[in-house]
Amino acid sequence: MKSNPTSHIRFWREELERIVSRLVENYQPDLIVLFGSFAREEYSPESDLDLLIVKETDKRPLWRRVEVRKLIKTSLPVDIIVYTPQEFLALQQAQSQFLQSVLREGQILYERKVFCK
Repeated sequence: MKSNPTSHIRFWREELERIVSRLVENYQPDLIVLFGSFAREEYSPESDLDLLIVKETDKRPLWRRVEVRKLIKTSLPVDIIVYTPQEFLALQQAQSQFLQSVLREGQILYERKVFCK
C-alpha cells in the first residue's frame, strides 16, 4: 500500500511543531529557523528538516547539536546548526552567503529576541 504524500507531509509538520515546542520549553533558544527544501516546500522522500537555532551557550558546536538531538527525540532526519548570538551577529556582519540564504528562504518558527531585522 502506497503512503499518501499529504499525510506524510502532515506528519512531518506535526512532528516539527513537537520539536519546536520541546526546544522552546527545554532549551530556551532565542531563535529557531527552518530552512532548506522543507522551508521552500520542495520536499521529497529524501528531505530532512534543517534547523538553525540561536542560543546563548558556552558549549562547543558539536556538543550543542548533541544536546539538541537528545532533547528533540525524533526519528525524522534533522540537520541542526546552533549558533550563539555573537556567532550569528558575526555571520550577519560578514554577510555570510549561507546565513543570507537561510534568512531569505527560511521560515522563522520561534523568535524570543529580534535577530532577523
